Amino acid sequence: MEKLSYRPVEKSDLEKISRLPKDAEELFFMFPKADYPLTANQLESAIVGRFDPTVFLCGEEIVAYANFYEAEENQYCSIGNVIVNPHFRNQGIGNFMIHTMEAIAVEKYNVSETHITCFNTNTKGLLLYSKLGYTPYGIEKW
Repeated sequence: MEKLSYRPVEKSDLEKISRLPKDAEELFFMFPKADYPLTANQLESAIVGRFDPTVFLCGEEIVAYANFYEAEENQYCSIGNVIVNPHFRNQGIGNFMIHTMEAIAVEKYNVSETHITCFNTNTKGLLLYSKLGYTPYGIEKW
């Protein structure tokens, strides 16, 4: 695999990001308020209220996306809209993405905690987050 990198989202990325969820269930896990199929316009509207929308690249190809839906300086950031391209899963990209978002949170917002929301039916997400040291701290009916 080529070297992984990341950068802020550019408007020209939105169409590529919108094609990352492979089905309605994945879109729900990524962005529960969106309608399937995700469009660049839906994504652009959502990004307006988010912090640090970030694309993750393998070479020049966008392979993942995430942002913060909450950023409370000197307190915590909440990572959201997490998605990895289905063709690039199980290759360490999720690990790289979460660690990168944690580093951005510390560097930019001086936080001591990062949070991630995950639906109980998203087994792969739950396993990844658990492996990275996240533990459930609340249950919310959706």
